[in-house]
Amino acid sequence: MEAPFEHSGTLILRVWAEGAPGAFRARILRTTGARPAPPLAASTADEVHAAVQAWLDTLLEPDR
Repeated sequence: MEAPFEHSGTLILRVWAEGAPGAFRARILRTTGARPAPPLAASTADEVHAAVQAWLDTLLEPDR
């Protein structure tokens, strides 16, 4: 019988307003299991969404 698929990770998203209305900066800290990844910076919602999606894809990849 195959062992159950179990992975864990942490994603910390720090966002602050900057400059013009609606402008922001984000710092993204990620781990998958015990492996920390280099921090990311983002300044658009699309960049934040892409970083979160990539983290989830890595975390939920069964052959990781």
